[in-house]
Amino acid sequence: MKEMPLFTFPKKEKLCGDIRIGKLFSEGKAFIVYPLRIVYKLSEEKSDTQVKVLISVPKKKIRKAVDRNRIKRLIREAYRLNKMEFITAINEKELHLNLAITYVSDKEADFSLIQEKIRLAFPRILSTINDQKERK
Repeated sequence: MKEMPLFTFPKKEKLCGDIRIGKLFSEGKAFIVYPLRIVYKLSEEKSDTQVKVLISVPKKKIRKAVDRNRIKRLIREAYRLNKMEFITAINEKELHLNLAITYVSDKEADFSLIQEKIRLAFPRILSTINDQKERK
């Protein structure tokens, strides 16, 4: 009997390190699916996970720490629940991807909106990666 895939978000999937994060924001491609800004970059580094994610909610937009933390929790949960198809597609192409999800709205969004926007962002990332691969 096959095991069900675990919908987890372990530490090894989190993007860490100033150099990697700096390269992601300086060299990566970005687009907005409001209220989220997605920045992604194919990574040359071969790691144990195909996708590494950074989640950010700026203090300038959401002043209270409890509200920022809640939004980060909602984004992490939406990513965690919807990542399996995305990671499977990245695995099939044998790619490594760094991804940043930044919240850009001034107002708090509910979970259903955030989840819908994450679901819209994943196919868009995959299609642009496919276009880049075809050009090369």
